[in-house]
Amino acid sequence: MTTEHFDLANPVTKVDDIPDYEMYSQTIDSLNKRFGNRVLKGIEIGYIASEKDRITDYLADKDYDLKLLSVHHNGQFDYLDDEVKDMDPAIVIPQYFAQLSEALVVIEADVFAHFDYSFRVFGLSVAEFKQYEAQFLPILDQVIKNKLAFELNTKSAYLYDNLALYEYIIDLYLSRGGTLFSVGSDGHYLGHFHFDDLFALLKVKGVTELAFYQKGKRIMVPLPA
Repeated sequence: MTTEHFDLANPVTKVDDIPDYEMYSQTIDSLNKRFGNRVLKGIEIGYIASEKDRITDYLADKDYDLKLLSVHHNGQFDYLDDEVKDMDPAIVIPQYFAQLSEALVVIEADVFAHFDYSFRVFGLSVAEFKQYEAQFLPILDQVIKNKLAFELNTKSAYLYDNLALYEYIIDLYLSRGGTLFSVGSDGHYLGHFHFDDLFALLKVKGVTELAFYQKGKRIMVPLPA
């Protein structure tokens, strides 16, 4: 499954990044004729408050197997922009968490994607993240309440060296009653794919199933051997 970016008012591209749904659907149909209905449709919804009505309007008549929920930018800058590295994490991270909190209320989705997106550039240790944990816990609780799967993001874990953060958050999520996990590559290149490593980590944590989505319905499947 691919999950193409849907980011309105993108400050990086200076345009609305909107997937061509018709072309995408035609491509998926063509691939499924060749590969036995193995390819599913997904979208990564980038939330920004100023565009919430346009976001919900666009999604209203689209048929996706999976919807990822994320926040990439605040209308002024993307959280991966070089300029963010020089900003104060104590300002950037709470702002990002506020956006996540609102996104979880406004948007219906299946998976909560890359929780660490805004602080990838800061290289936070687990000890440093704990300074923001009290602000993050209500978000995690809302993810659980909304029955979204928590995404383990291979790019975050390995390209941005946040594996220790993910290990810590898995324990935190489980301790608060979370049970749904999804593994996504966030991959633009083959080197971004580390599925087997995260499958192994989940097994160490006592997790035996993944949340899988098809036609908007969740199916629990065993972790690959």
